Amino acid sequence: MPKPEDDLEKEKAADYRYLQLAGTHLEMGQQLAHKVGPLPPSPEGQAEPLTLSQITFAEECWDVISGFHPTLLDEYEGWAEALDLEMDALLGMLIVGLANLGCSSFALRRQGRTIVGRNYDFFYWARLRYLIAAQPEAYYATLGMNGGLLSGRHDGVNQHGLFVALHGVGTKAPERVEPGVAFHLIPRILLETCATAEEAVMMAQEMPHLSSFNYTIVDPHDMFVVEAYPEMVRVREAENDYIAATNHFLHDDLSHLIESPILENSRRRLQKMLSALSKRNSDPWALAQEILTDHQTPICGHVDGLATFWSAIGDLTNQKVAYNLGAPCRNEYKEYPWPEGKEEEAFLGS
Repeated sequence: MPKPEDDLEKEKAADYRYLQLAGTHLEMGQQLAHKVGPLPPSPEGQAEPLTLSQITFAEECWDVISGFHPTLLDEYEGWAEALDLEMDALLGMLIVGLANLGCSSFALRRQGRTIVGRNYDFFYWARLRYLIAAQPEAYYATLGMNGGLLSGRHDGVNQHGLFVALHGVGTKAPERVEPGVAFHLIPRILLETCATAEEAVMMAQEMPHLSSFNYTIVDPHDMFVVEAYPEMVRVREAENDYIAATNHFLHDDLSHLIESPILENSRRRLQKMLSALSKRNSDPWALAQEILTDHQTPICGHVDGLATFWSAIGDLTNQKVAYNLGAPCRNEYKEYPWPEGKEEEAFLGS
């Protein structure tokens, strides 16, 4: 079994940053460009230019995304303007699809509090790991992690206590994928436009999805997992005041679609979390930390593809959130300011 110290140097080489952005989405795109500069090439080198059909598909996806969040993609324009880039060079991020994410998350209601926990796992080549506090003009303020895809969030909370986290699911290829919303934009859209888990679940069901993913969606009162396949979306609700998700579907309508090299690992992590969450006498924050640092299953991973890049624990009831920027077994959880919106600004969708 890999040891925690085996990947320590790779973790130290990663680009962890805490960034604060505010203003219109165009302005936040410009701010982000000035703070972090151009994105590095992929591990395979410079990406091939998009074909005409890919550009057309990406433009159709742009229109779909704009229907759910009219100003989000202004960040792309701000980014391109600040770095003097052609917009076509950024359109590929609207059609990217990654399924082999090894992430785990859960939520539980104990002692009058709703606690969430989350580990994000991926491949070592992905070095950009930004915790972003965003205060967008006319939308909800958020705090969440970006893994290097422009405008995306892999998990986070908003000012109202909504929590969203994504989990890739390896599945059979759908017969056809219609223009839709890329996985990394979905948590961002939900967090900026929805005040409750119920609202977020409804929007996630309305969206056309480009890739197969689970989305853990929780607020102080409700807990759900949205299981999304490009041709079908289903919802799981919490039982016994807790819920958990990893990297496979559980719903009967979707479970037969799974084709994943990490399926057994995903099942072990899910069972470990559900077993631990059933303990009734534990302090929920301490229990969350115990689960997220587990090496036996493991939930805190140290092997390429299942390496834990960051971890989060949140108390949605008391509006407290802590991120651990690195593997949680060897780094400290640090509490960050809860996202605060500007009360004088009315949300466009309300």
